[in-house]
Amino acid sequence: MDVLNQQILQCLMLDGRAPMRRIAEAVGVSEQTATRRYRAMREAGVLRVLVSEAAPSARHPLWLLRLQCRPAAAAHLGNVLAARDDVSWVALHSGGAELMCTTTLSAEAECGSGVLPRISHTSQVLSFTTHLVLHSYSGGPAEWSGFEEPLSEDAKRVLLEGRDPRRRKETYSPVLLEDRPLLEELRRDGRATASALSRALDWPLSRVRGRLQALLDSGAVTVDVDVMLEAFGYRISATLLLQVPPDRIVTVCEALSTHRQTSWVAAVTGAANVVAAVTCRDSIELFSYVTEQLGNLPGVIHVEVVPLLSRLKQAATRVADGRLV
Repeated sequence: MDVLNQQILQCLMLDGRAPMRRIAEAVGVSEQTATRRYRAMREAGVLRVLVSEAAPSARHPLWLLRLQCRPAAAAHLGNVLAARDDVSWVALHSGGAELMCTTTLSAEAECGSGVLPRISHTSQVLSFTTHLVLHSYSGGPAEWSGFEEPLSEDAKRVLLEGRDPRRRKETYSPVLLEDRPLLEELRRDGRATASALSRALDWPLSRVRGRLQALLDSGAVTVDVDVMLEAFGYRISATLLLQVPPDRIVTVCEALSTHRQTSWVAAVTGAANVVAAVTCRDSIELFSYVTEQLGNLPGVIHVEVVPLLSRLKQAATRVADGRLV
């Protein structure tokens, strides 16, 4: 993937629903060229723009699961987990003997529902640990910014028309029942135009525009980009599990969230109370990041680096043969 593809991707990371005309202006090409490049990347399974319900709240807490499995069964179990709607970010780690994923569990769920109660009855799982996510400081590949040729400040101003990048809200409004059909269409294609949504739902155009803007402004939904960073030459990913004194957790998490290599940083329960997902170009960059940038961060007592072998699911998109499907 060349520099132009990287720039188009960075535009989508900043505003996944920005008009292609504005993306083209920001990167300095024609609208036809930008559209052709975007479609080629999407058809190649490199990226996917989607609109999804906002991050879980106290009523739907997020859990990080770490499963030690029989190596022969790990990939199959991972695919089973990836097929569930309440599971995301499924990946094989540690040479294929370990799975990590995130899952939600409604506070009103009956005992025995969801992924957590079923794990202990699965013979392929040798042991597991669970971490309740207490607070996310960043989340998703769309917040990863490790490109060697980042988008210029002028290009960002053109793309966002002077606005600040839309950040994830600290509080979330629920998606109303009447908006569920609209959300389902946007899950299929987060860049679907208001006209296309109007035709698909048989809604008046004014209703589509009004409800979509209300969902975005209220924080009920977020626009995300699932992306295979390996296609852009960034082939080494790892999950970092850190031990940090309680009075340093906020400071460490805030610092980690500004690092260009991180895509997700969160404070969690457990002996390792901070987790960070990182992606680097190669093992040399990962070594440099851990020993220098992370190693010099005050408050980090211990860090475990768990290398990622392969992704099975991104935020909401299955991964097969190295492509989003």
